[in-house]
Amino acid sequence: MTIRETAIAAAQAAGAIQKAHFGTRLNVDVDTQHDVKLEADRLCEEAIVGTIRERWPEHAILTEETGAIGGTGECVWYTDPLDGTVNFFHNIPYFCTSVACYRRPSAEVAATPRPRGLEALGEPIVGVVYAPPTDELFVAEAGKGATLNGQPIAASRATRVAEAMVGIGFGARPGCVDHFVEQVTRLAGRVRKLRSLGAAAYDLCNLAAGRLTAFYEMRLRSWDIAAAHIVMREAGAVLDAIEIEPHSWNVVAAAPGVYHDFLRLARGPQEPRP
Repeated sequence: MTIRETAIAAAQAAGAIQKAHFGTRLNVDVDTQHDVKLEADRLCEEAIVGTIRERWPEHAILTEETGAIGGTGECVWYTDPLDGTVNFFHNIPYFCTSVACYRRPSAEVAATPRPRGLEALGEPIVGVVYAPPTDELFVAEAGKGATLNGQPIAASRATRVAEAMVGIGFGARPGCVDHFVEQVTRLAGRVRKLRSLGAAAYDLCNLAAGRLTAFYEMRLRSWDIAAAHIVMREAGAVLDAIEIEPHSWNVVAAAPGVYHDFLRLARGPQEPRP
């Protein structure tokens, strides 16, 4: 089984668990003001890690629930077993699973002080995002384009920010809500519409497919963006991500025709640049 095949199999295994549990009585592991962790998250993670370990036991894995799972091989996998857990918990059919494989970053890149860019993730190989509610499978392999259910996808051709459908979100960390409100105030009157949909990996893939035009969120995690980064890059979209803390990223993404204007609009003067 190739790395591409492994990533697809892992994402679909987690997706099958999500389908089986969605709309049922859910066991809650952790419940906070802005987040929730479910037994389903852990079951999806077990399925993904098991699939990867069966074929690539030497590879390292970084996953949302467990964190770093060591390995000495040349590759590291980034996975969010259930992105959009709060939606899943509230029976809102907008969630996904995200699986990506990268070659490890060089020693020089690994030693670069923060803030730093996407090269910190390593060299992209394969990214897969699977959304069970719509049965949509996004797949991208470096240098080979991006597909949705086997059909090629491409970013929007929009050239004006005023035409943009913009995804925006906030996490559970301190300050994220206040920053979200600030961004809504800054963006709402200058774009076509704002949408806070609640699953960043799926949002970014929808941008890659031309459904959204731009996206902004702060303090996303590496497993939120790793697979979608490859899908977006192969679809011709632009992702500008800055790692401000270990595996914590401020993200601006857009179709190429609006990228520079949207970046200036979305990114405040106090945010660091690589």
